[in-house]
Amino acid sequence: METSAPVTYCPGCRATVAVAAPLQAPCPGCGLPLQGPGPIELRAIDGELQRLDARRSGLLARREALLGGLRAGVRAGSPVGSPVGVPLAEGAPAPTPASASADAAPGTARDTLLILGGVLLTLAALTFMLLSWRGIGLGGRTLVLLTLTGAALAVPVTLLRRGLNATGEVVAALGLVLLLLDAFGLHRTAFPEADGLGYAAACAAAIAALWAWYDRLLPDPGLRLVLPTAVVVAQLALPLAALALDGGPEDVAWALLATAWADVALAVARRRPSARTRATAWVSALVTGGLALLLADALPLDGTAAGPQAPSVSGALLLAGVAPPLLWAAHRRPGERALLAAGAGLALLGAAGGLGRWEVPAYLLPSVGLLAVAWWLERRGLGGQGRASMGAGLGLAAAFAQGSALLWALPVVAEAAWGPLEWARAAWDGVPDGPARDALGPELAWSGGAATPLVLGVLAAVAAAAQRLGESAVLRLWAARVALPLAAATGATALLAAGVGHAPTLAALVAAAVGLLLARHTVAGATGLALAVTATGWALAEQASTLAVLGALAAAFVVARGRAVNATHRRVAEAAAVLWCAGLARAVPAALDVPAEWAAFAVLGVAVAAVAAGAGTTRARSAAIEGAGYAVAGWALVLASGGAATASLALGVCGTMATAVALRPERRFPAGVAATALLSAALWVRLAASEVAVPEAYTLHLAVAALVLGAVRRRGDASVSSWHGYGPGLVALFLPSLMAVFSAPDGARALLLSAGALAVTIVGAHHRLGALLALGGATVALVAAHEWGPYITTALGLLPRWTPPACAGLLLLCLGATYERRVNEARRIRAAWRRMG
Repeated sequence: METSAPVTYCPGCRATVAVAAPLQAPCPGCGLPLQGPGPIELRAIDGELQRLDARRSGLLARREALLGGLRAGVRAGSPVGSPVGVPLAEGAPAPTPASASADAAPGTARDTLLILGGVLLTLAALTFMLLSWRGIGLGGRTLVLLTLTGAALAVPVTLLRRGLNATGEVVAALGLVLLLLDAFGLHRTAFPEADGLGYAAACAAAIAALWAWYDRLLPDPGLRLVLPTAVVVAQLALPLAALALDGGPEDVAWALLATAWADVALAVARRRPSARTRATAWVSALVTGGLALLLADALPLDGTAAGPQAPSVSGALLLAGVAPPLLWAAHRRPGERALLAAGAGLALLGAAGGLGRWEVPAYLLPSVGLLAVAWWLERRGLGGQGRASMGAGLGLAAAFAQGSALLWALPVVAEAAWGPLEWARAAWDGVPDGPARDALGPELAWSGGAATPLVLGVLAAVAAAAQRLGESAVLRLWAARVALPLAAATGATALLAAGVGHAPTLAALVAAAVGLLLARHTVAGATGLALAVTATGWALAEQASTLAVLGALAAAFVVARGRAVNATHRRVAEAAAVLWCAGLARAVPAALDVPAEWAAFAVLGVAVAAVAAGAGTTRARSAAIEGAGYAVAGWALVLASGGAATASLALGVCGTMATAVALRPERRFPAGVAATALLSAALWVRLAASEVAVPEAYTLHLAVAALVLGAVRRRGDASVSSWHGYGPGLVALFLPSLMAVFSAPDGARALLLSAGALAVTIVGAHHRLGALLALGGATVALVAAHEWGPYITTALGLLPRWTPPACAGLLLLCLGATYERRVNEARRIRAAWRRMG
């Protein structure tokens, strides 16, 4: 009797295979051994993992079933719920729940359906109002709307008693929409002559009151959004009433401020509303109060639009926003106390700005006093403690005013800092006579004034005081970081505001920059770097100043590198020294009238020295110096691009530099790729200048270099496949020539390409390298198809027209008949292909 071949399980490809000799034969799919301690342990681990997966699936299914039973019990009125089925025994299979494929939570699905239903009902109501309104009489319209509104307001009561709160929220929202439509319909029919703004104000007040009363009628637990919606609707009543009474901007501001007071009163009421309602009241107070302050701040002072009493009216309006918040803040809870104090402080600062004709110092100077009051309250322990005290709220208001002043000054400071760099477009053209602020750039004058250094000086003083007197370590740290830059900006803008000339301004900037760079402090070094950039821009206006400033700053950066206090300070000084030395290397040849493309080699010399110093073989390597050297090398390449000879030579120098870096083992591959690209670009530029049009001249050396690098990678790491090692080189070797063969037929090129591709294919087959075999064979096939294609087409044209389809059908029939028998052979071929490098 015949016996079947032994069957075993391969742990590598996880396939059940039949082998003739299980103890010796490997798996035909992946080549791993099938017997031994390792494969046996792998099979045991796979079996245990399968049992764990089955157990986990059963537990998850049981969990879903139990949760479903508990939810069903809660909906049926049982407080505990009833479990479904019997307890799951150990190892017993678990039933698969019917909802196992659901990926949306029940709450999400419910809310989505309800929201969509509410939206559709709202659209239906709007359609009825806009399109079907004229189809029935006044009595019918009134009856329909009142019936719908009454039903929409009555249904939530029943829904709440049955526990359907979410549905009640949606139906109540629909009722509010119907109330608004009722108001619109009454205006169009019963009160057509009424003023639109006045009617809207009355409707807003009436609907807000009705909605608040409706919230009291609902049974517990009520609806969450009814009272917050009433608060939002009530915000429109007073401002619309002020507009309806032909009130001016000050009247609207008073109405907004009164609305904000009412919101605050609701939020801090002793009989507290819900947290959602209180949050809505606070947000509404913030919005309406902020709009009132902004509107009061925008009131004109010359009496052209608001009368001669505009300044006093706006000041009184802003001051009126101070007393109620401060009064409430004295005896409220800590969080509310700080918030109310902040609002009062902002109103007080707005009033002070109004008295000062809305200039920035008029806001800034009172904020310093407010900050002093806040500090005194904190030191005395008055008005609460910590972040929730009145002092914290007043300090927050002062910080807001000072931050706004800083934002106001920043554009002018940025103009003073970066404007001089415009001289790079007109270097050495000379500066006109007069103040330096009139020649910030070639065609740029400074737009700042005396208020800028005043604001910056006050902010610097505040930062210095906070650094010494602040109780928070974080506050002192940030104050220490901003005090010195603010002081430097104050001095620089003061020179511009005072009308000092170009030479004294440049000398002062250079002296300040050098002094800060030599200070052993990180913030001082960063500030000095910013001043050095500005001074360099100023220096570009004249030749002598350019050479002197670049030399002085380069030396200062070199000295600062040795006086650095930490690694970051040292790296910044090193990179800056390289950049300023490169600038000096560019300026000296320019002063000697050397063309830019040849002056690029002086800059390139700095880059080579920097890369050699930063990427040397000693322990004192510096990524900052090396990175700055690469940046300078890129600048040198741009300068050398004016001529083909200089560009090719500069690319060659850079490629040689990258080759030297590639000698380091950890930089071998990236630096080798960069060196290959740079040297190839140098050769391409030279060939293009010589009008060489043969594509192989541009790509052959690159392909050879890529193949050599691939061979080195595969020799050092056996896991690198032939595709990663030789694929890029083979593509660079074959693709340009193949494109040339197809675009411009050339028998010699096609013959050489076919011979080379055939040799590569033979080598790939001999060494079992998939990349060589596939790419070489594909190239031979494409060249053969291109060369023999016309002849094959001509030969096929001589055959009867039914011959090609008949042959194709026969081929498909044969393939279909032998498909099942050849499946195993195809799998073995695929496995053998994968095993080839």
